[in-house]
Amino acid sequence: MKSGFVAFLCWLLGLVGICGIHRFYVGRPGSGLLWLLTFGLLGVGQIVDLFLLGSMVRQANLMKGLAGGAATATANVHNVVAPVINVRIDRDGNATT
Repeated sequence: MKSGFVAFLCWLLGLVGICGIHRFYVGRPGSGLLWLLTFGLLGVGQIVDLFLLGSMVRQANLMKGLAGGAATATANVHNVVAPVINVRIDRDGNATT
C-alpha cells in the first residue's frame, strides 16, 4: 500500500532537482522519466503534481487492490458491488421491489 507521506517526501526531492521520483513511486514510470529529464516540466508539472499527488496515491492503491496485490485479498474483500434492485418473492409467487 502506497503512503501519501512517502509520496510527498519523494515530491520534495524535486526542490533539489531530482524531479519525478514521486511518479515512479505511484507506478507511473513513463511520466516519471519525462519529469526526471525535463526537471518536472520546467517546474510547472512539479507544482501541479503537488495538488494531484493525493489522487495519484489513491489510484495506485486502488489499482493494486483490483489486481489482487495483497496476499490477504481473499480474506478481506472490500470491493463488492451492492445490489441495485432488491426483489423479494412472497409465498404466493408475487415479486415485489
